[in-house]
Amino acid sequence: MWRAYKYIFYWLYSSQKKRWGEYDFPEFTALFIMILNLFAIFYSIAIIIDILTGVMIIPMDVAKEKILVVGFSLLIIHYFIFVFNGRYKKIEKEFKGESKEERKRKGRWVLLYDIGSIVLFIFLMFFGIWVKHG
Repeated sequence: MWRAYKYIFYWLYSSQKKRWGEYDFPEFTALFIMILNLFAIFYSIAIIIDILTGVMIIPMDVAKEKILVVGFSLLIIHYFIFVFNGRYKKIEKEFKGESKEERKRKGRWVLLYDIGSIVLFIFLMFFGIWVKHG
């Protein structure tokens, strides 16, 4: 699981690096995308639990400050895991030897995770509203 998560970072990082170049800080773009996906997954899980049990594990009136603290904490953790001391370069070396076919195949899974987590969250928001107030 950890290797897959590192690969997601690598794929996002290398795609951003290829598209925009090294000077656009692709390692930070990859971090922000990963954190956005984590938020979408956390909230999707919360919505599913609410739909199935009626228990809201994340209240609707949670303070923006708390959300920012969690987001900033995730950013710091991801920074130290993936960026600090050039760790993204080591991750790039680890996966760089893959073939184009392998990158394309794995890239589909990364995009499914990346886009799918956001789409699932949006769907669950509307589905949850429909179930609760339908």
